[in-house]
Parts: sequence; C-alpha cells; structure tokens
Amino acid sequence: MADTIGGKLAEAGNAVGEAAKKVVNKAGEKIEEGTNWVKEKVHQTKNRAEEAAEEQANKAKEAEIDAEAKAKDGNCGCG
Repeated sequence: MADTIGGKLAEAGNAVGEAAKKVVNKAGEKIEEGTNWVKEKVHQTKNRAEEAAEEQANKAKEAEIDAEAKAKDGNCGCG
C-alpha cells in the first residue's frame, strides 16, 4: 500500500483503469456474441428462403409435367 497521497491516487487510478478494461472487454465479448447471433439468424433465414424458392420451383415443374401429360392424353379436364 502506498504511503503518500500521490501513491494512493496512483493505485486508485490503476484500479479504476483495470475495472474499465474489464468492462470494455466484457462489452466487446457481448457485442461479438450478438454479432454472431445475428449472422446465424441471417444465414438461417437465407436457407429457409432458398428452400421455399426451390420448393415453389419444384411445384411449378410438377404442374408443367402434369399439364403436358394431360395434353398428350387429350384429358385436359376442361369439359
């Protein structure tokens, strides 16, 4: 422990500086966690959108194949 007022102030300043470093480091960790969470959610959303688009494309292709088959059979279901 410091014997002078200047020494005590220096120790207090160092303690405050260390506490501030810990707070900044903790905040940085939380920001990184938040960033990673957002990236994961964006990736999941992108995958879902791609899957939905692929599903719609498959349904359209199936409908096209069905329409072609009905046209060949002469059974269009239109009358």
